Amino acid sequence: MAILTFATVLKRLPCPDTNRDGLEDCGGGTQKGWLPSLTLSLAGADAGVDVGQLRYLIQRGGGAFDLTVLDDAWRPLEYDDTGKTFASMSASNGALTLADLCQRLNEGGKASYTAGMAEVRSTPVRTVAYALVHPGINDADGDGSLFDGVNASADSAVEDPIRRPLLASYNDIVLEKSFANLYSTFHCQTLIDSINTVALGLDVVQQVEDLRQDNIDSAKRAVAFAALGAGITAIETTSTAMEAGSDGGNAAAEWATCAASLGLAVNACAAAPQHTTTATVLTAGVIAANVVSIGLNVTAAVMAGNALALADSSKPASSLSCPAVDMSQAVNAAKAEWDTAKTDKQTISTKITQKQTDLAIANTAKTNAMNTLWAQVRSFGSTTTIDNRIQTVFDAASNWQTQSSSVSAASLRVTNYQTAVTSWDNQITSYTNKIANRTTMITQLQGEIATLDAQIAATTNPSTKESLQKQRLEKTSELTLLNDPATLQSEYNKAVVEKTNAQNNLNTAQSDLIAAQSSLGSAQTSYQSAYNSLLNAGRYSILNASGAVIATGCSTSSSGICQAGDTSTYSGINAALRDLFGTSTTSPDPDGKYLLPSKIEKEIAALQAQLDKASDRETNAKSQYDTLKAQADNPPPCNITGSGVTPMSPNAAENILKTVDQKGGTR
Repeated sequence: MAILTFATVLKRLPCPDTNRDGLEDCGGGTQKGWLPSLTLSLAGADAGVDVGQLRYLIQRGGGAFDLTVLDDAWRPLEYDDTGKTFASMSASNGALTLADLCQRLNEGGKASYTAGMAEVRSTPVRTVAYALVHPGINDADGDGSLFDGVNASADSAVEDPIRRPLLASYNDIVLEKSFANLYSTFHCQTLIDSINTVALGLDVVQQVEDLRQDNIDSAKRAVAFAALGAGITAIETTSTAMEAGSDGGNAAAEWATCAASLGLAVNACAAAPQHTTTATVLTAGVIAANVVSIGLNVTAAVMAGNALALADSSKPASSLSCPAVDMSQAVNAAKAEWDTAKTDKQTISTKITQKQTDLAIANTAKTNAMNTLWAQVRSFGSTTTIDNRIQTVFDAASNWQTQSSSVSAASLRVTNYQTAVTSWDNQITSYTNKIANRTTMITQLQGEIATLDAQIAATTNPSTKESLQKQRLEKTSELTLLNDPATLQSEYNKAVVEKTNAQNNLNTAQSDLIAAQSSLGSAQTSYQSAYNSLLNAGRYSILNASGAVIATGCSTSSSGICQAGDTSTYSGINAALRDLFGTSTTSPDPDGKYLLPSKIEKEIAALQAQLDKASDRETNAKSQYDTLKAQADNPPPCNITGSGVTPMSPNAAENILKTVDQKGGTR
């Protein structure tokens, strides 16, 4: 949230902190460092401690998609016969708004990966807008850094979030943000549409002004331009539909990641439903808004036609006609998204079918391996006096798997709640200080803001001015809160409640973890005991179907126990146990033949949840297609009539457009 707030205010993303002083370092083009906690004004942050320990990777790939650069990259629409743009139309075109960051996100999202770009080490490698890395609770790979794998290096890369966090040599947690995700988060398309709508209006006003100068041909083009505006909106609708496909694709990837990690890849399992919701709800709303704007552009054509009819008395309104609105691209894109949704749903269904096949194979392998173990223990008999030890091993392995999953889940909960407690504790300390010293701090802040105002007015260096403006914004926000004691007290009270809730949750999670670790320890001891009890059973009787003893079996690694005439079963039982549970005698292998079926069952359950979301995506995609198709088949009515009007002057319209661009859109 702090990064998004920074980007919203400064229209760029922060540079990494390279020397761990908590401040961003933009020189040298470094892409990977530490989260600049002081630059982001994280409450209670101390450089190099807690949140300052987070690794931070930011895309500074250069060119049009260096996300730390603040420039005037985007221009609103403005057309005429000569291809004039807002850049040439306006002498003061230096408005820096969120639309400029949106432009960089759009360009970055379209760029192909090249060496040197910030990346996620996946197969294939993918670019990333930014990424944060939490080091986990210890130095898992023992290299002297809390961060593991490529996360610890200076390379412009982080590990793939799907990398299993439970491996012995890796326990980092990675959160990545793609270009498309940030573009959607900042509602870039809606923002750009709002400014473009004003730009389209300026064109109509300009054309009407031409009309007043008896330029009837230019006024006719105003009618045609409204159709162009409708076409532009249709293209934007196409882009939105394709963005929906991308967001839906993100959701599909994350559901698959969640499934593959048995639900323990926290980032993927948490983000999957969010992406799915965004892909269905936000996209539907934006498409609906664009459909409305298509109708508004047709209305603009009617207005321009009315102005033309009134300006030229020789041309009756009945002789004029509105242009057709071409929505074919939007309709085709919506149809493509629907088709993609159906294909993706079928792909997931196919995966489920394959997993079910894998499950059947795994179950068969498990059954065969279990039967082999029974056969090795019984030799050629029907039963033995140690048959019960076989089932004891089976039960112990299953219990170990259950307790191991409980420990992993409890550990993650402890980490998350501890972070929350620390954050709220820092927030409470800050609010306590503000309440106790409110009057003094108000006077101090007013003086600091006055000093900053003077410095901002005096400086001509853009970088210095930007830094001073950021400081002023932060101090103004703090002053606003200090001037409202009721809100300040309310925020303090909320922080106390949230910390209490987080602490209670942490206490419960810690108790759960202790209990889970104890249960896992007992389960592991029970497994080892059951395993050894069967493998080193010593001498036992082998019985026939009638219960008569037909032989004496002997399984032991010790000498002097087995006697002449005994049937030695140790090597056979040992081989069967290793085949069934893995080579370790300490704990069973989760991918061994005995536990693999239950692992696949969890994957199938996760894929089934993914299939449900894919079905929703297909339903929504069809609804979007039906809406656009209906709009294309039933365009808004166009009846050119009207009475005399006094058009707005082009200068007034241009000033409105400049203001809207400077303010970053209509709100």
